[in-house]
Amino acid sequence: MFGCHIGTSLTRHNGDVAPRSKTTVTRAKERTRDLTRSVVRPTPEDAKFKHVAAIWAIRALGATFTVAAILSFVVIPVRDFRAQSKALDAKTAEFEALADVNEQLQIEVSELSTPEGIRNAARSLLGYVLPGEQRLALTQMPALPTDMPDTWPYTMVSDIVRVRAEVAQASGNALSPLAP
Repeated sequence: MFGCHIGTSLTRHNGDVAPRSKTTVTRAKERTRDLTRSVVRPTPEDAKFKHVAAIWAIRALGATFTVAAILSFVVIPVRDFRAQSKALDAKTAEFEALADVNEQLQIEVSELSTPEGIRNAARSLLGYVLPGEQRLALTQMPALPTDMPDTWPYTMVSDIVRVRAEVAQASGNALSPLAP
């Protein structure tokens, strides 16, 4: 019988069954099975590794490797990141301080660009006065000691200082004790 059923077994004239023709998928499965049999073959009992000390040494080595990997991929980079963040914050603060100084200098330059600014700078730095102006230099009185010995020449001076201080306090004018 010639078959209308492809892939089914055919009976030969001597009674044997003809083998099926193999498809490409079937051939690929057989090849893969042949290749993986040697890899997935179970390990015989006599070939198994039974040394407990060696097993623990391998585990310790694996744990050491794991700790080293965690240190090198997590801990050290995080520490470096924090140090770099602190350095960046310090540089940012320094930059902001320099920007403030730069802004103040720019304001000073713009003030010195005008004639009035030049005149004011000459007055304050060089003591420049315009014709017809009179310069008065007022300095602050230094704090003088008022405690003197209680002997004869010093008692008169102490009385004079006390009276002048009272007059200055009563008049409200700080220069009045200096007036003749």
